[in-house]
Amino acid sequence: MKKHILISGAGIAGLTAANFLAKQGHNITVIDRSPSFSKAGFLISLKSFGVKIMDELGLTQNLQAESSPSETVHFVETNEQIIQSIEYDKMHENIERSVLITRGGLHYVLYEAIKNDVNIFFDTTISQLEDKSDKTKVTLSNGSSIDVDLVIVSEGLRSPTRERYFTNYQLEDFNTLYVGGKLKQNHGKQVGVFKVYIDVNKMLSIYPLAEEEIAIQCYIRSSEDIGYIKNNASSILKGTFADYNPEVKQLLENLLDDGLFFMDKMGMVNAPNLRNGRLVLLGDAGYCPTALSGMGASLSIYGAKALAHYIAEYPDDILTACDSYNTLMQPIVEKFQTNAKNNAASFLPKSEADLEKFVNGFRAADDKAVQKIMTEPIVLTKDQENFILNCKLK
Repeated sequence: MKKHILISGAGIAGLTAANFLAKQGHNITVIDRSPSFSKAGFLISLKSFGVKIMDELGLTQNLQAESSPSETVHFVETNEQIIQSIEYDKMHENIERSVLITRGGLHYVLYEAIKNDVNIFFDTTISQLEDKSDKTKVTLSNGSSIDVDLVIVSEGLRSPTRERYFTNYQLEDFNTLYVGGKLKQNHGKQVGVFKVYIDVNKMLSIYPLAEEEIAIQCYIRSSEDIGYIKNNASSILKGTFADYNPEVKQLLENLLDDGLFFMDKMGMVNAPNLRNGRLVLLGDAGYCPTALSGMGASLSIYGAKALAHYIAEYPDDILTACDSYNTLMQPIVEKFQTNAKNNAASFLPKSEADLEKFVNGFRAADDKAVQKIMTEPIVLTKDQENFILNCKLK
């Protein structure tokens, strides 16, 4: 009844799956290309069902210990005029409160909960997969090989295993850059009160996390290739916000000089089937909705729980379990990828006319309308929360 399952990728999705599957008693092996565990990572917001699932794992207290305060967010124009101010408590009255945490902090919580219960090998990747009658032989980069019942591929957006063994998928260029940064400095801003600048083809967010720590996030529309972006990250960031007020420009200068800084191009994975034989895609490797969905981390956590749920439901038929997971996930993935595209259109307006239209509409929205805009797209149906399929397996 118990299976040997290999998880390739010890990110949010992979570690969540390891936690759930280990609790079911399966033999879990986790591999990751990183040389060791790292707590490094930039800011994310864990929302809605993602927070609820962490609670089901008994990790809420640990999650809160790693989180940062979040009280109010002010959406502003570049002239500092407020478009809309939102209190997090009010916005999340009817759903789980969002948790502001670094990606590394969330990794740490998941890793600490599971590290003694599974086999974890760092600096290790999949070299080759070979199908047997009821197993998959996995040859690892360290030269060893293991026979497993299932390979969970959770290697992230640019998964090499997906690229090699899945043909019916598309990696869609979102033509948007994501910038993450953290800086240790005295800033004089109120901790937990955030500012988000809305502008044509760009958005800049400033998060005071502590009295001596501040985080920056940016989204910038760009059609440049990834190589150019990596080689010109600093000049792109400075040039994009060159006409902003001196305080913002100085903050970005300090970030580039003394802070931690990351820039990458966002992509969206479209995979009509998340299973190929005894391989199954999980998290960003299978359905990256981009950071603009606001639900990347939560969707990875949900997918991991869903996969574990069906493996428990079909203990003697792991392929049917994976097919059930695929059937459940497809409409949910479509929902959050559509949400990302809508957010890009709204919060990254492509013209001055679009900017004016959005600013006027968002400014005029009352509390009920704002709550609908901000929370309605991030909830699931009751059937989806309970993993109830309303259609036949494909």
